[in-house]
Amino acid sequence: MKEVSRVNLSIVVFLVLTVLIFIFGVYPIFKDIEKNSEEVFRQKKELVILEAQITNLEKFKTVYKELEEILKKIQDLFVDLQVPVDFIRFLETTAESCSLDISISPTSSGKFGNDYWQSLIFQISNRGSFPNFLRFLEKLENSPYLIEIQSLNISRDGENVRAVFSIKVFAE
Repeated sequence: MKEVSRVNLSIVVFLVLTVLIFIFGVYPIFKDIEKNSEEVFRQKKELVILEAQITNLEKFKTVYKELEEILKKIQDLFVDLQVPVDFIRFLETTAESCSLDISISPTSSGKFGNDYWQSLIFQISNRGSFPNFLRFLEKLENSPYLIEIQSLNISRDGENVRAVFSIKVFAE
């Protein structure tokens, strides 16, 4: 009987050692493999996202280069809110080319009503022939600025007309 109990004891010890080796040796290795595979999967997802972002950034750079000139033209539509010297010079030059005497007075600035952009309002008074005045208005209408005529009063002054009007020009 001693021999059978030794064999049984050896089997039990062998099973216990096998279980302990599995618990303390093999199981942690499988846990680490599972943990590392999840980390690799997460990093692959991040890599795919980053590659997509890089691709989108490259597309944006290409589109921006194509639209840069258009954006510059759009930017030029707006008058400098702090120093509208270029716009005032434009008004004076245009009036001079139309043979009109002009007086320009800035009246207010800011956002008005439901306007999306800030704007400047100018009170303009000019004197000259009616056809020249119409030519001046046409040049304002076709100018490189966003202009809106607010009010217009025209009166006859001998052979000439005297026009007093206010315009709103959008600014940045």
